[in-house]
Amino acid sequence: MGRYTIISEISQKIVDLLCEGMVPDIITDKNGIGLCGPDEKGDFSVGVYLYNIEENYDFKQSGMINVNYKEQKFPPLVLSLYYMITAYSSSDIKFRAIQEQRILGRVMQILADNSIINGSDFGNDVMGADIRIELLNLSIDEKIKLWNDNTKPYKTSICYKITPVELESTKGRRISRVTEFTVKLQDTLKE
Repeated sequence: MGRYTIISEISQKIVDLLCEGMVPDIITDKNGIGLCGPDEKGDFSVGVYLYNIEENYDFKQSGMINVNYKEQKFPPLVLSLYYMITAYSSSDIKFRAIQEQRILGRVMQILADNSIINGSDFGNDVMGADIRIELLNLSIDEKIKLWNDNTKPYKTSICYKITPVELESTKGRRISRVTEFTVKLQDTLKE
């Protein structure tokens, strides 16, 4: 099951996918893609921002999970992770918009081509479910609210939902199973 590091591992997987697909053709260095808020981009050309985490009730499990014949664990917390991805070009002003649009187009292409991640690679052991990357259709008002920086104009960004992600429970319990039983038959028929 997913460790407490599962959220950061998924975030890093997104960065790694983008690096594999963009470096060196579009972004010159893998250090140009990273995790950051829209208002703290630093030297990044592509910023990946985890803006929300929610429980995914569609995959919520009830009941204990058998670890072995003497132990059970509580079910994992199943999450949906929400990301905003923004392109930042340092090109001359007359080329900046076109460069950022190319970057966003490539990001969308990479994430569409890799829209299914093997769930067992990230600890989705209980459900065995693959993790999906879905493009969200947020309104411009919703995106502006996520932007976080009122001093700078909003930059065109794309948003994604990644789910289901299992966060393992550390709580468990010992159990004892019936290992032996006796059956006593009695003839109750009278002749």
